[in-house]
Amino acid sequence: MVTNTPRYYAAFRCLAGACPHTCCAAGWEIPVDPDTSVRYQTLSGPLGERIRTFVETDPEGVPCFPLRGESCPFLGQEGLCHIHIQLGEEAPPLICRTHPRFCYDYGPLRERGLCGSCPEAARLILGENMELTAGREPGDGEDLPPLLPPLLKARETALSLLTVENATLSQRLQALLFFANEVQVLLDDGQTEALPQLCEFYEEEFPLLSSENLPPRQEVLKKCLCILEGLSILCPQWQELLSAGKTRLGKPVPLPPHSGERAAAYFLYRHWLRGAWDGDVLSWAEFAVLGTVISAHLSPCHPESFPETFRQFCQELEHSEDNMTAIQNALWDKLSLAEMLSVAAW
Repeated sequence: MVTNTPRYYAAFRCLAGACPHTCCAAGWEIPVDPDTSVRYQTLSGPLGERIRTFVETDPEGVPCFPLRGESCPFLGQEGLCHIHIQLGEEAPPLICRTHPRFCYDYGPLRERGLCGSCPEAARLILGENMELTAGREPGDGEDLPPLLPPLLKARETALSLLTVENATLSQRLQALLFFANEVQVLLDDGQTEALPQLCEFYEEEFPLLSSENLPPRQEVLKKCLCILEGLSILCPQWQELLSAGKTRLGKPVPLPPHSGERAAAYFLYRHWLRGAWDGDVLSWAEFAVLGTVISAHLSPCHPESFPETFRQFCQELEHSEDNMTAIQNALWDKLSLAEMLSVAAW
């Protein structure tokens, strides 16, 4: 099985008790995978008894740890997991052992990465350019999705547009939207055989746009903030940020050139290939622009600036499949390409 991972992936090390936003206290349900659940059922001693006391079944029938306030019941005051301390790093549930890593399979291709919701992962994502490392793992995977090869090539072009020299980040994001829109037209028309030629064109040409005829950027930004407010809010601090962002609509915030480019690349890498299953890539290009611009717009509202607003955007959107579905629908139905080009304009 072929694998892709960003180069920074191997550098990740959990901050454990030093993490300022530990995932053990993020208010998320902590599912207990079947193998770990079986082990817990036969675990002896006081810890085994305590674990079995806390394990409950959620509405979907999945064993899980209930939250004590916003925290896992096994999170100690020192910010460390009691199960990990007493039984070793392989003893906590699978989700605890793997977070903040993600893994997506596209037939014979597996892609791994780090979730931007983790502070240390966000530091790595924003601190290094996107460079993929190819490898192989045992197994053949499932059948090749027909759209995977052309979308892989198209993603290469999309990522390359974010690194064009002598262009502002705003211009790069607009070029990305133009390209994704043309890719989407070919997908909708069933003309995937024309995608290589389109990629070649964008590798040689870089479209520039005059913003004179675009919708007013301030109004579109407000509309985007309202859409985000209408999603499920996972953390109260996010609602506060969005509200503060509305008060700053008349105060333009420049896009951070390096960290903004890397944020957009992260979103593209993580979500573009969803189109291999549903044929939608334009929404995920727009999502990359939305995540980058909103994080920049909100950055003056937080003392830790862009890295923290980027982290919170990832946490609120990417850790809720309901929110991801809702934002995809909103990008299709409520925000036009012209409005997204306006959001990217600077």
